[in-house]
Amino acid sequence: MRVAIVYPPLKSEKGVPLLTQNRQFQWFSRPTYIFPVIPATAATMVKRAGHEVLFLDGIAAGLTEEDFLEKLNGFNPDVVVIETKTPVVKRHWRWIEKHFSGDDSAKVVMVGDHVTALPEESIGKVGVWAVIPGGDWDYGLLDFLSGDMHGGVYPFALRDSIKDAPWIDRDLVNWKLISKVYDKFNFPSWEKNERYAGG
Repeated sequence: MRVAIVYPPLKSEKGVPLLTQNRQFQWFSRPTYIFPVIPATAATMVKRAGHEVLFLDGIAAGLTEEDFLEKLNGFNPDVVVIETKTPVVKRHWRWIEKHFSGDDSAKVVMVGDHVTALPEESIGKVGVWAVIPGGDWDYGLLDFLSGDMHGGVYPFALRDSIKDAPWIDRDLVNWKLISKVYDKFNFPSWEKNERYAGG
């Protein structure tokens, strides 16, 4: 199966949205991107399970809508996974409806804080096929893809331990996008520091 885990580029006069690993959502004019641990772990797990994976962070990469869609459509995904939060969920719904409302569209699965609190709300939106609630949606996505996939709200599954989580496949998730930002502020580069490189 071809699985795309994506952050569509969101244009706003407010600036750039910081979505990942940040419960206090903000718009930034000069964002410091935080490494998306859960989505990156999910991508690694899904790839290890034998699926083809595209990890496409249109926000951190600074992609235009056109460039983002070219990369996504070129991958021809069966499933598109989008993490969302309350301040941008309506934008995501509109984006999904615009691009995934046809019968031949990929199946869109929403994850993240907002759909954990209100899972049924997103299921009612055009183009949204399934919702995986819970903070451990990396495990949830793997279970979802490994089982009898169905639309609607997937059962919430809370894990007690991350001991089974793999080392993140840094090349798959294009970690250098985040590293370059950190280098600008003279923070330790993952490329230069064995502790950050997982060595």
